[in-house]
Amino acid sequence: MGTLSTTLSKLLSKFRRPVAAAEPALSKPAEVAHWNEIDRRTRLGERIFWLNHPRIFNHYTRKSLVDGLTWYEWVARQLGGPAEIALELGCGSGAVLDKFLRGGIIKTGVGIDLDASRFTNDDRRLSFRAGDVNHAKLEPNRYDLIYAVQSFHHFEELDAIMEQVRNALTDRGFFVMNEFVGPRRFQWTDGQLAVIAQLLGLMPKHLRMYASGVEKREEGRSTPEEVMRVSESEAVRSDEIVPAFYRHFNVVHHRKLGGTIQHLLYSGIVHNFPDDDPEIDHMIDCIDGIETTLIDGGVLESDFAILIGTKHKPAGA
Repeated sequence: MGTLSTTLSKLLSKFRRPVAAAEPALSKPAEVAHWNEIDRRTRLGERIFWLNHPRIFNHYTRKSLVDGLTWYEWVARQLGGPAEIALELGCGSGAVLDKFLRGGIIKTGVGIDLDASRFTNDDRRLSFRAGDVNHAKLEPNRYDLIYAVQSFHHFEELDAIMEQVRNALTDRGFFVMNEFVGPRRFQWTDGQLAVIAQLLGLMPKHLRMYASGVEKREEGRSTPEEVMRVSESEAVRSDEIVPAFYRHFNVVHHRKLGGTIQHLLYSGIVHNFPDDDPEIDHMIDCIDGIETTLIDGGVLESDFAILIGTKHKPAGA
C-alpha cells in the first residue's frame, strides 16, 4: 500500500482543498420544507443518497464500530445501561430518538430542530423543542448523551454550540457526532473529482445513467451560491468541525468513515445498483477498498467521521 500511496500522492500533489469564506446564515423556512420533502421521499423507499444502498451502508457501519459495537451500543455499555436522558441536535422526524428508546439506549429523550412539523413521534418519553441549534441554551449537567447524526454540518456557531453541549453533559456523559466533516459548501477537491471520473470510466454504462437518461461521466462542483440555493445551511463550516471538537472535548474515539469518493460517485445513480447481485456487490466492495486505501495512505481526507468525546479529560491525561 505504501508504494500505491506514494505514487498517488505524487499524482495528486498539485490538488489542494480550496478554502471558501463562510457565508452568513439566511432565513430557515425553505430549509424546513426541503428536508421535510427529503424525509418523505426516503420513507417511501427512494434511494436518494449513497447510504440508502444497504451494502454501501454496511461498509460505512463496519468502519464506525467501536470495540465491535455501534457507537450507541458502546455508549450504553460505558454508561452501564440506558442514558437517563438524551438530547439530539437536529432531530428531524425523531426517528433516531425513537430507535434508541425502543432499543434500550435511552430512557427519555429530547430533540431540537427548526420546526415542529418535522417531528412526528408522539411517545410521551420523547419531547421536542423547536429552535435554531445555533442559539440554543441548554440546561447544565443535564444529559448523559448528546448527539448529532448528519446534522451538525448545518450549524454555523460551532464553538458556541460545543460550549453549550459541554456544560449540558453530566460528568459521565458523552457527546457523539456521526457527521459530514468534508469541504465547506461542498467545494470538492480536484483530487477527489479526478478519482471519481476514473472510477466512473470503469463502470458499465447502464450503471452511470441518471434517471433523466443522461450519462454520468464525472461529478461536478457547484459554486457556494448554488449549494446555498438548495440548502441555505449546507456544510456552512463543515471543514472546521473536527478541530473544534478537539478543542472543546476530550476525544475518546475518532473513526474515519470515508465517503470522500463514494458520497459523490453514487450521487444521482445509486438507484442503478441492485441488491444481492454478486458482480455489483464485488464492484461496491472494490470501490470501498480503493477509497479506504487512499484515505489510509494519506492521499485523500475522510469526509465523514464518528467523533466521541467527554467533557473532562481523565486524571493524569
